[in-house]
Parts: sequence; structure tokens; C-alpha cells
Amino acid sequence: MSCPQCFTGHINPGSPTGRWDTIYGLRTYIADPPAGKPALGIVVIIPDAFGVDFVNNQILADHYASAAQFLVYLPDFMNGNAAPVRTMINMAHMWDETESWVWKPYYVAAAMADFLPFLYRNRFSVAWPRIKKFLQDLRYDGKTSLPIGIAGFCWGGLHAVRLSHDNTQSKTDDGRPLADAIFTAHPSNLSLPKDLSDVKLNLSIAIGDDDGVMGAGQVREAERILSSKSDVDTEVITYPGAKHGFSIRASRVHPDSRETKQAEEAEKQAIRWFQRQFKAAA
Repeated sequence: MSCPQCFTGHINPGSPTGRWDTIYGLRTYIADPPAGKPALGIVVIIPDAFGVDFVNNQILADHYASAAQFLVYLPDFMNGNAAPVRTMINMAHMWDETESWVWKPYYVAAAMADFLPFLYRNRFSVAWPRIKKFLQDLRYDGKTSLPIGIAGFCWGGLHAVRLSHDNTQSKTDDGRPLADAIFTAHPSNLSLPKDLSDVKLNLSIAIGDDDGVMGAGQVREAERILSSKSDVDTEVITYPGAKHGFSIRASRVHPDSRETKQAEEAEKQAIRWFQRQFKAAA
């Protein structure tokens, strides 16, 4: 498996159009619906390892807001401890089988030097209380009764899937689900079959069939587990040849490339999913 089939990492062109504010105690990037149009729902993005300051995540929030009239929050659930963007580039070299073996140890060491501290500082037990508090405060906010969707990517995918479970951790103190619908793209660190067997809330997954983190066998297992559920709305959409991170970190320099089109299709998948789920929840 060569790098082009297992990992993608690009900083995309474009300028974010949203704004920053402190929401429920967290620094948050906010993308509003087009001027004069009411929000039809709220989408909270739980991002990949590169966090809220990674321009691709901000631009994705803008796209959700402008295309579908969503109010989009991208909170800093990592509390300023996102992985440096240079880690993305080092990982791409690390996975690349065409890279000279002379440089491999350097790229492995450089990537791990940044990524291991990130994983420790943002381990599930540390990040989850921030995520739950933000969503609970959002649920309890008397200024809105809009449905809430979660979009989780890579690192955020595990948290998104866990929010689809039916337990005290995925609910407010008075027993309401913290979210109404869940979307995740190329989630990391899922524990299969349990994490998907426990899904009780509507869940949509976008995944490449050549993902270096969630392999083809796990993708088939995910499809099997979720298709067996008759009491919950689920889907697994597989993108041929797409690699880990494709929905966020695919290069969009060439508008007609397969990589660009698949990233755009994943956006549309999420938007369609939330539109349908929000309509049902209204």
C-alpha cells in the first residue's frame, strides 16, 4: 500500500469567512447561515487532530453553513493542544513507500515527537468531559430549540460515534440525547464491534476503501453491523480509492480531480444527512 492510497494531507486554498467567540467557555469558530436566513439546525464539528486553527476545518464549517443554512460551531475541544500541521506533512512522508529509506527514520521520529504528546493531552478521558459539557450547555440554552448534529472527523470520529450510544455519558443530566444525529468521516480508534454494536442514534459514516487507519475488513464489518439494525437509521458510504483524511485533507488545488470530487461528495453526504435528520427531529 503506497502513500497515495493510505493517507492524505494538504492545506487547502481559501479564506475562512466565519467569526470567533467564546461559547460555553470554549474558544469557538462560528459559521453563520447566509445573511437574513434563519438557521435550520446546529452542527457541532469535532475535528481531526489538527484542530480548530487548521484552515481546512474552518472552511468546512463555512461550507456547511452556506450550503444548508446551518449554524456551525467548531469548538476548541483540545484546549489549545492540537497536533501541529507539520505533523500532517511528516506523516505523509512516513507512509510513502516511494520515500527513500534514508529519510524514513527521520519522518517517523518527527511525526511521533508531535503526535504522541497530542494523543496524551487529548486522550478520551480528558476530551470527553469538555465535549459533553459543551453539548449539554447547548441543549440547556433557552435561546434555541434547534436540532443538533455532530460531525466528527478522524480524532473526532470516536467521540461522534460514542455520542450515538444510549448511556449516561451520551445524555444530558435529565436524560435527553446530547445530539439528534451523527455524521463521521474516516473515524480513528474505534473499538469494533462494540462501538458500532452500541449505536442507538442515527449515524452516517463516510470512509475510503483504502483507509490506512480503518482497513477494508473493518469497513465491511461496520457495514454488516449497522445494516443489521432495524431500529435506527444508519448508512456507510464507501469512497473508492479514498484514503484516511480525504474529507478534510484532500487536495482541492485541482477542481476536477477525483480527490477533490470525493471530498465534495462527503460534504454533500453530511449535509443531506443532517437535512433529513433535522426535518424528522423538528
